[in-house]
Order: sequence, then structure tokens, then C-alpha cells
Amino acid sequence: MHILIVDDREDNLYFLQALLSGNGYTVNACANGEDALAYLQREKVDLIISDILMPIMDGFQLCRKIKADPKTAAIPVIFYTATYTGTQDEELAMKVGASRFVVKPCEPELMIRTIKEVAQEARKGETAKIAQPASEEEVFKLYSERLVRKLEQKMLELEKEVAARKETEKVLASSERRYRQLYNSIRDAILVTDTSRHITDWNPAFEKMFGHAGNKILGQSTRIIYGADEDFDKMGRVLEGLYDSQSSLQQLSFKRGDGSVFPGESSVFCLRSDEDALLGYICVIRDITERLESEKQNRMLEEQLQHSQKMESLGRLAGGIAHDFNNLLSVILGYSEIMVSRNHNDSKQHDFANEIYQAGLRARGLTRQLLAFSRKQVLEMRHLDVNTVVEGFKSLLARMIGEDIKLEVQLSEKPLPIIADIGQIEQVLMNLAVNARDAMPGGGIISIGISQVDFDDTCVRQVPDLIPGAYVLISFRDSGMGIDKQTLTHIFEPFFTTKGRENGTGLGLATSYGIVKQHGGSIWAYSEPGSGTIFHIYLPLSKEQFLPVAEPPSEPPPAFAATVMVVEDDKAVLGLVCEVLSRSGYFVIESSNPIEAVERAAAFKDPIHLIISDLVMPEMRGPEVCAKVRDLHPETSVIYMSGYPENDLASKNQKVGNFLFLQKPVTVKTLLATCRQALQASGRGRSLAR
Repeated sequence: MHILIVDDREDNLYFLQALLSGNGYTVNACANGEDALAYLQREKVDLIISDILMPIMDGFQLCRKIKADPKTAAIPVIFYTATYTGTQDEELAMKVGASRFVVKPCEPELMIRTIKEVAQEARKGETAKIAQPASEEEVFKLYSERLVRKLEQKMLELEKEVAARKETEKVLASSERRYRQLYNSIRDAILVTDTSRHITDWNPAFEKMFGHAGNKILGQSTRIIYGADEDFDKMGRVLEGLYDSQSSLQQLSFKRGDGSVFPGESSVFCLRSDEDALLGYICVIRDITERLESEKQNRMLEEQLQHSQKMESLGRLAGGIAHDFNNLLSVILGYSEIMVSRNHNDSKQHDFANEIYQAGLRARGLTRQLLAFSRKQVLEMRHLDVNTVVEGFKSLLARMIGEDIKLEVQLSEKPLPIIADIGQIEQVLMNLAVNARDAMPGGGIISIGISQVDFDDTCVRQVPDLIPGAYVLISFRDSGMGIDKQTLTHIFEPFFTTKGRENGTGLGLATSYGIVKQHGGSIWAYSEPGSGTIFHIYLPLSKEQFLPVAEPPSEPPPAFAATVMVVEDDKAVLGLVCEVLSRSGYFVIESSNPIEAVERAAAFKDPIHLIISDLVMPEMRGPEVCAKVRDLHPETSVIYMSGYPENDLASKNQKVGNFLFLQKPVTVKTLLATCRQALQASGRGRSLAR
């Protein structure tokens, strides 16, 4: 709020400026009504505090002119007077348009409260409702009566002045006490200097903020309070251009008595005598350390949000690409596998087909990394103790990083159970170890630490995408060359690499990011060039008791002769699946259209033992097709195929209800094994004697 003070006395101006500035208001001052009117034509003001008895133009005339001008009529006016103090004076003040009438001297709290009340009324539009006199004549009459009465009172006061001198001194002493109370109660530091910028006075808040006690700094240069000579010189330039009623707000670094430096805001005013001679300067200083730290935290949270949104968008893109690519790979892998099985091992055709098949497997690995980044790969989730996972994987990591790198592992003293895919957690550790090894070509140290951390509402703000609770922290540290800040912001993006195309795909850390996110955790990195890199992986701690599960011995599944319906809108994938099943002895009903598939199922009178359906197709989704077919053939088992899993139907490549799930790209062996599994589980297949 911008407040204009109109008073011809320097001490009154000084008191109000110190009070209002210390409470956060923007303050300017004029010495009389004529100057105030000129100022209002230039500047926007929210509230005016005016004395009444002033030279050139008094407060009553000033208020009357303000209210008569449509441009300024809405500005509330508070009269602050020590001369016009009677009930009739207050009545006249209200008639000329004042909002409040405050008698000098008053307590600082009363003045601040009055300003807040008037400001609130102004915001509600109540200032414009103040009653106006019936005519200019009535106002002039009241004004003349009060002026004559005041002149009479002044004559009496002059006659009694000598007798009342002692009483006046008491009043001045009381006023000084009130000023000193105000001076001492302001939370901002106040420093008073002479014109040479030597310290002459300060308030208790200054002693507390700067750590200077006693009179040791009295008369010293203000250079001792600035964090650098540049700040001292900058303030000097500000003071050279400072006018009487102006203040200047600057952000500078300040130095405490113990040598510590802190950021602060400084507002400076001129200090003048009654004769308008420049006596020095008043400097109000506010410590803004907490405010800057809060702004820094807000910027950090905003950057984390933007990074999270960017990674989410990249994840959707990567998942979509992998899904479409998996259809192509299904055809490449399937037909190349058939070609390999049909040609002799020593033939060129066999070698060519095998090369195609091996390349397809490598491409499948890349798509799975993309799916891992997009958090859409199939996971084998089970209870694990993180200590056991790291301890069991330690020897493989040691062989992989080489003998010139020392591996240090610090396990937790107690079991730390999580629900996770052990292969994926090992993949994260492997990816981090590979990057650490490449960052230490001359050898070094890799340290892995396991511990439990508990995040409350405050702590969780420091780690992106986590909620309050208990987590397992895997700390992965290397002593390598480190990463600069710019590169650090991109390390989890797919295909981003600093190793060159021949040495890396740029999917290692992106895959790790996706795996950790899919497990409900968060991964965070900190590094500086020359100081190594630290990765913190947070995984939710499981509340369930950890019980190791024994794997049942695997048995070769029996083969079945059965009728299989295949529904797939990608005709290349459809042809491959039907070719493989037909060659394996199954009777196949194929359809590339979901509606056509339902019609064929209705027309087929014999049992349909199994339906293999794509998950997402035009016109009708896979679950709808399968539901309609099973209404016609209740004996039918179901296998869904997709480039990425549909989590609400199937996941983890295992049976969920009456469904099995096949992750594209599908190899011939996997397709046939899953069909046998579905038919064997249904109990409706007919075993073939081998």
C-alpha cells in the first residue's frame, strides 16, 4: 500500500515514516497541502495521512480539494492532528470528507489499526459514502468558525506557554518514550548514520541481526556491515541520488560481527533537521535468507514437476513405438525360426535364417528396454529381501566391472523386504555399474549401501514422486569423473548418451528409471565434475512378512490336438500365428476382424478349445470378443497377445483368472508352450501319444 504523509514538521514525518516502513508500507511525504496536490497529479496513492495546521494550505482545504477532484475523490484521508482536537473539529473533518480523525500523539498500535480499518473500508467502496456538506457556504462557515476559535485558543495558549513549559517537556519526554518503544519494537534492523556514513544509532533488532553489542560500532564506517566492497559502493551511489522524501530498496549482501554473510533488503531515507539540513540517513534492513530459500525450494519443485512431465511424455512415446515394433518383430522372429527349423544346420539358408533370428532377438531386447522406460514391461513380482538380492548379485557385478575397480557393499543389519521383480532390480544395478565402470577408466571405487528411510510430509518434498512412508534406500556411489549440471538433467532420457554411438545406446539409465518407477519408487542422482556420482534408489518397503517361495520342478507339458481361434488385426502377425499352429497339428480358425470372429464362432458347431486374441483392435477390443465367443463356447480358454501388457487383465506372464498373456514379440517356442499350458489347465484338450 502506498501512503502519502502530509505534515510540515520533520519529527512527525520521521515518526510516521519509521512506523509505516517498519510495517511494510511504501511511504512518501509532502510538507504542505499544495505540494501534496501536485504529488497526487503525478503519482497513484492509496491513502493520505495529513496534519491540519500547516503553512500555505491546511489539512481542511487539502481534503476539500481532494474530494472535489474526481481523480482523487476515492482516496481515503486520515487527519492526524495535535491542534484541532475538539468534537467540533472532528465534525468539520468528517464534513470535508475525512475517513478518520486521530489526535496526536497516539500509540503506534492505534495508528496501524486505524490504517487497516480505513484500507478495508476503501476496498469495500465505503469511502465514497462519506456524507458531504449541503453547500460550500456551510463548509466555509464551519471552517471560519473553527479558524476563529482556534486563533482565540492560540492566543490563550501563548499566554500560558511559559507556565506550561514544564508540562510540555513532560509531553515531549512521553513522546520520546513512545518513539523509542516503536524504534525498539520494529523487527527489522534500523541503522542511523551521519552524512559521512558513520554509525550514530541503531535499534535492538540491528544488534540481534548483526551480532554487534554495546557501543563498539559507534562512529565506525558502515563498511563493516556489508558483505563486500561492491555492496558498500553500490549503496554510496544510491545515497548520492536520494531525494528528501524518497526511499530506495536494494538487495545487498551484509556481514555479521562473526564474519558470516547473509542476503538482505535495505530501504534508505534521508534524515533532516527542522531547518531542512541533511543530518544523515536512516537505513532499514531486513534479512531475506528464509525468503530466498523458500523461492529456491519452489523453483526446485517446479523443475522436478517439469522433469516428471517430460519423462512421462517420453515414456508414452517410447511405449507406443515399442508396441508397434513388437508386431513387426513377431513376424520376423516367427518366420525366421520356422526357416531355421526347416533347413539343415550346415546349409547357407540355415545360417542366413539364424542371423535374422538372432538380430530379431537383439531388437526384442531393445524394445523391452523401451517398455521398461515407459513402465509397461511385464514384471515377475514377488517378495524379496534387498540384502539378499544385492549380496547374491555382488560376485557378478565384481566380475563385470573388472579387477581395477574395488566394489564395497554395506548391507542393512535387518531384512528389508520389498515386492519386486528380482531380474529387473538386478538390471538396475547392472546398468549403474556399467556407467560407473565407464566413468572410471583408470580404476576406482564403487560403493553400494542398503538402509531404511522413513519420509514424513516434509521430507518427502525433497524426493520427486514419493508419498510419505517407509522406503528401502539403495545408495550407489562411484569415484569417477562426475557429471556436469547440464548433462545431469538429461541422463534418464532414452537414447541420451555421452559415450558415442559405438559405445552405448543411451537406454541404460532410461531403463533403470522406468523399472524403478514401475516398482512405485524413485531414482535420484547427484554429481559434480571431478567428485564422482551418487544414485539414490527408493523402493517402497513391504509391510508383509517375507517368506521365500520354493520353485516347483518344471515338467515338459503334454501336446494337445485342439481347435484354436486366432483374432488379430495385423495380418502379418495373424498369418504367422496361424502358420505355426497349423504346422503343430492344431485346427485353426483365423480372423482379422473382431465382428467376423464372433460370426464364425457362432457358425462353428464343434468345440473351440482356445481363442488367441490381440488386446487392442478396431471396432471391438479383445476382452469383448473373447466374452462373446465364450458365451457361444463356454469351454474356450483365452490367451491375450499385446505389444505391452494390459494391467487390468493380465500381467507378469502368468495365469490371471481364466486368462493367459503373451508378450509380443512372440517366438514359436513361447507360442506353442503357452497354448499347451492353456489347454492343459482347461482339462478339455486331448493328449496325443508321442
